[in-house]
Amino acid sequence: MKIKELFQSSFAKNVAMISGSTALAQLLNALFSPVITRIYSPEEYGILTVYTSILGLIVIVASLKYEWGIPIAENDEKAINVMGLSFFVLLHFVILVFVVFYFFGEPILTLLDATVLLNYRYLIPVGVLFGGSYSIFLQWAYRNKDFKSISKTKLTQSIAGNGVKVGLGLFGVGPIGLVFGQIFKEGAGIGTLSRSFRKKDKHLLKKINKKEILWGAKRYKNFPIFSAPSQLLNTAGVQLPVFFITSLYGSQVLGLYGLANSIVNLPMVLIGQSVGDVFYGEAASVGRENPKRVKDLSNKLFKRLVVIGLVPLLVLLFFGPFLFSLVFGSQWYEAGVYAKILAFLVFARFIFTPISRIFSVFERQREAFVLDLFRVALVFVAFGISSFLGFSSYGAVGLYSIAMSIVYLVTYLLAQKILNDEIKKREVSEKN
Repeated sequence: MKIKELFQSSFAKNVAMISGSTALAQLLNALFSPVITRIYSPEEYGILTVYTSILGLIVIVASLKYEWGIPIAENDEKAINVMGLSFFVLLHFVILVFVVFYFFGEPILTLLDATVLLNYRYLIPVGVLFGGSYSIFLQWAYRNKDFKSISKTKLTQSIAGNGVKVGLGLFGVGPIGLVFGQIFKEGAGIGTLSRSFRKKDKHLLKKINKKEILWGAKRYKNFPIFSAPSQLLNTAGVQLPVFFITSLYGSQVLGLYGLANSIVNLPMVLIGQSVGDVFYGEAASVGRENPKRVKDLSNKLFKRLVVIGLVPLLVLLFFGPFLFSLVFGSQWYEAGVYAKILAFLVFARFIFTPISRIFSVFERQREAFVLDLFRVALVFVAFGISSFLGFSSYGAVGLYSIAMSIVYLVTYLLAQKILNDEIKKREVSEKN
């Protein structure tokens, strides 16, 4: 089969739909970014980076990953009860986060070298509620392959988030404008996805009952037992550098790194995430019945992503610092240097991550947990070596990039092994 076949049928249309809306959303982000970086300083941007990092660590386990059971549930009645279970867990989790940060916010933020957030700690549970709700509705959209609503979400989030950041920034409110912008971004996504749910699936709410919710809690127990800790470790591997950098090199360096990291990940957000979303939707619906189809699709995706990913990689390597200085202002020149260092890491994430989502499709939570534990260990090793040997911030980020690239490669290889094992199981089952 030829690679061009990847762009045929409904799969290609769905990828094109999400990629197109994501491209427009990222274009808006690109247009807003030079304005935002001229309104806010690197130090203020550093506060946003710390806030989103802490939020990311908490939100990822806010529903104990029960929402991952929504796309793969046997029927809509069971799926809606898993959705109810997810919201039940989320609401109790938000209350817990509020209580924890109310009584212990200062020592926790001090431990994380995030004292810059002391004045904004009460916005953390608000962000958790919004982020967790968005994730649940997103999984329902995956189940129904409602990629049209997901596409609309990309645009509404970009407009809402950036609009609030710029609007509040012009009033000189300081970093709170960036934080509120992040919260409004999640809120806009909830509005779009929940509107589609209310229009098409509201009648299913009558099917929610205690018995089915308890069944869902038992049926998908591996998600909170393995997937939630695994995803926490996975996110920690991405977010921990924020805390290490602010501790070792200060908030200004963190702000430069934060902007660089967000910009260089645009290809991942623009195309990789879109392909991953559609791939996950397709794999969740046919994976167990036809793992060979998933395998063939993954091979085509990998080849295409390698070709596409080379373009931003080369641009960042040769023109990163110059472009950052030109677009965002001279005070952000060093952010371009970090972008250049992160280029290979982002390339590895871009080509390997979308296909690796089959771990949840085949419920291989144990393997994913071990990989994420390995990832976090390498983060500690990378920054531990950097601190011990007195590396500059550039050296530390470079060592971290190498370590994470290795993790993404290993994850991809294991994902392919899982697919091969599932194909063999299916073949044996058909013979018998």
